[in-house]
Amino acid sequence: MNSGELRQRLIFQQPAGGTDEDGFPINEPILYSKAWGKLKTLKGNSFYAAAQSQMEHNRQFTIRYQRKLEDSQRPKGLIALWRDKEHEIESIEDDDGLRVSMTVILKAVS
Repeated sequence: MNSGELRQRLIFQQPAGGTDEDGFPINEPILYSKAWGKLKTLKGNSFYAAAQSQMEHNRQFTIRYQRKLEDSQRPKGLIALWRDKEHEIESIEDDDGLRVSMTVILKAVS
């Protein structure tokens, strides 16, 4: 993975309004993790498939592997900020099972 390509800053946080793992209310967003990522644009067949399923606002990033972002580790309701805009997390997957990189798919919240 070329670190020079990781130019997009992603901030993962727990939104305000819920409760934390101890049951206390969350009054303001809590920072969970930060990551530098590479934005992948949709091209060719994936572009047309996304248009058919109306996923125009989805964005795909490649980030370095973080154990705390796996499905079993991250808290429910986690959101991501990219360019100061909130995005829902569609999926976060380990790319090759070697724990080197992850693919993050986000959906813009309108």
